[in-house]
Amino acid sequence: MNINAIDPERRQRIMKRTLRPPPTIHTALLRPFRLAAVLTIVALVVSLGFLAYTSWTSAQRLDPLERHITHLQDLQQTSIDIQELLIRHVQTDSTPTNAEVARISKELTGLISRGAHLHPDTPVQLARARGFLDDSQPDLKTGLLAALTVIRETLHQENDLQRKVVGQTRKAAEVELAVAAGAMLVLPVLAMVMLAAIRRRAFGSINRLTSLLENVGNLNFHTTDVPADDPLANVYARYNDMAERLREASHAAEAHAESLERQVKVASETLLRQQAELENGSRLAAVGEFSARLAHELRNPISGISAALHNMEEELPDGDERERVRLIADEMERVTGLLNRMLEQGRAHLETPMEVDAQKLVGDIVHLMHYQLPERIAIDTDVAAGTCVIPRDTLRQVLINLIRNSSDALADAAGRIVIRMSRDERQVTLSVADTGPGYPDALLKHGIRPFHTSKADGTGLGMSIIQRLVRSAGGEIQLKRGDDGGALTIVTLPCGD
Repeated sequence: MNINAIDPERRQRIMKRTLRPPPTIHTALLRPFRLAAVLTIVALVVSLGFLAYTSWTSAQRLDPLERHITHLQDLQQTSIDIQELLIRHVQTDSTPTNAEVARISKELTGLISRGAHLHPDTPVQLARARGFLDDSQPDLKTGLLAALTVIRETLHQENDLQRKVVGQTRKAAEVELAVAAGAMLVLPVLAMVMLAAIRRRAFGSINRLTSLLENVGNLNFHTTDVPADDPLANVYARYNDMAERLREASHAAEAHAESLERQVKVASETLLRQQAELENGSRLAAVGEFSARLAHELRNPISGISAALHNMEEELPDGDERERVRLIADEMERVTGLLNRMLEQGRAHLETPMEVDAQKLVGDIVHLMHYQLPERIAIDTDVAAGTCVIPRDTLRQVLINLIRNSSDALADAAGRIVIRMSRDERQVTLSVADTGPGYPDALLKHGIRPFHTSKADGTGLGMSIIQRLVRSAGGEIQLKRGDDGGALTIVTLPCGD
C-alpha cells in the first residue's frame, strides 16, 4: 500500500499507531479481569484483616475479665476463710490467733497488689478491711466480722460491675459479628456485581466484534464508531482500516468483474455471430449437396443422350442435320462437364477427429447457449466423464442446432431441455430431449427430407444440415417422441481412443 496516496489524517493515525505499538487483543481482554481479580483480592484481604482485628479486640476484652474472675474467686475465698475461722472459734469458744488473722491480712494484701479489680474503690475497701485485722485491734473477732462485711460489699460491687462489663463485651461482640457477617455478605455481592459489569462490558465488546466480522463475511464493509473507553478500541480502529481497504478492494473487484462480464458478453456475441455464419455456410453446403445429388442423378441419362447424339452424328451424312446434331452433342458434353464439376465441388470435406473431453465440450456449449436462450428455458445435462476421439466441431455444430431446434419448438412457453451423452465401446451416443410438442408425425414417418418443413417460415434445411453433418462423421441420427411427448433426437458417432 502506498502510504503517500492515503488521506493525511488517516496517515497520521496510522503513523501514531506504528510508533507506539498497541496492546494486543489478549491484553485488552485480560485487563478488566485483572482489575477484577485485584479488587477481589483486596476485598478478601480487608475482610480477613477485619476478622483478625475483631478477634484480637475480643481477646483483649477477655483477658481483663479472666483476671477479674480470678480476682473474684480469690476475694470469695478470703471471705470463706474468714467465715470458717469465725465459725470454728465460735464452736470452740476460743479467740482467733494473730497468725490466723495475719494469713487473712496477707491474702488481702495479695488481692490489692495484683490489681485485678474493676471497681476503682476496691483497693481502698480492701485496705480498709485489712485495717480491721491489724494487731492493734483490741478484739480480733470483731475485726474479722468488720473485714468480712467490707469484703462482701466489695464483692457485691465487683460482681455488679462484672455483669455490666460482660454485657458491654457481649454487645461489642454482637456488633462485630454483625459487621463481619455484613462484610462477608456484602463483599461477595459487590464482587459478583463488579464481575457481572466487567463481564457485560468485555463480552459486549466481543459480541460487537463478532457482529463486525459477520458483516465482513456478508461483504458489508461499513466502519464503526470507536468508543475511547472500550477495551477493544484499538481493535475497532484496526477493523475500520481493514474495512476501508476491503471496501476499496471490493469496488475494484466489482469494476474488474463488470469489465470481464462486458468482455465475455462481447466475445459470446462474436462467437454466436460466427456460429450463425457457420450455420449459413452449412445451409449453403446442404444446398450444394442437394445440387450434387441432382447432378449425379442427371449425369448418367445426359451421358447416355450424349453418346446417342455422337452415334447419330457418325451415322448422318455431312450436311446441316449432322452439324446440328454435333452442336447438340457438344452442348450435352458441356452440360456433362458442368455436372462433373458440381459433383466435385459438392463433395464434403471430412473433419479430422481429435481427443475431446465430453463434459467440457457439453458444458462450454450450454454455457454459451445461456446467453442466447430465454430464462424460462432450463437446460439439464447428464454427461459421462471421459475423453473420446471424434470430430469436435461437427459434434459442436450438431448439438448447437439441436438445442436451437428445441428452443424454437418451446416458443414462448417455459420448458426444459435435457442433454445426455454416454460412451458405449466404440461409439458415443448423444441425446437431446425437450418438453415441446415433439416432431411432426410426417417427419417421424418419412424421415429427414430437404426442403420439407412444417414451419411457416422454415426452409426445411435445419434437420438436413444436422443429418449431413452426422453422416459426414460416419454416424447416424434417430428422431423419436419422448416419454412426455416432446422431441427426442439420438445421435451416434464412432468414437476412437
